[in-house]
Amino acid sequence: MTHPVLVLRAEDAGRMSRLHMDCFADPWSAISFRGMLLDPAILSLGIELDGALAAFATAQTVAGEADILTIATAPAHRRKGLAATLIRALVSRLGERGVSRITLDVAEDNTPARALYREQGFTEDGRRPRYYTAGRDIPVDAVLMSRKLSL
Repeated sequence: MTHPVLVLRAEDAGRMSRLHMDCFADPWSAISFRGMLLDPAILSLGIELDGALAAFATAQTVAGEADILTIATAPAHRRKGLAATLIRALVSRLGERGVSRITLDVAEDNTPARALYREQGFTEDGRRPRYYTAGRDIPVDAVLMSRKLSL
């Protein structure tokens, strides 16, 4: 099933923050999201289900590359292909902006996310030791991943 993808704006910051809070031990504030969304280098895409924000992805472009900053999917809507839809939409829109490579980092213990990124064409490039600490007794590595885009 294909879900319509929306471009998120500054007025969406509150609902992005609430969803982020449902997904992460160190959620970003509405103020942080609002500031990001006012930056023209930021692209945030979302999917609504039943009138609520069910998932979103945010990327930042810098010097012809982009970094996926965060992807959040409401726990009740996981495993429905929402994140994959958002990644494909980001790849398409970032490619239209002339981006040649997309990077991201993901916690080593986030097996579902790592599998999703591999399915979407990302490869592992390296690690940041003990990078993720929030909500953990023992820090875990960040796995660095990237995907080249054909121009």
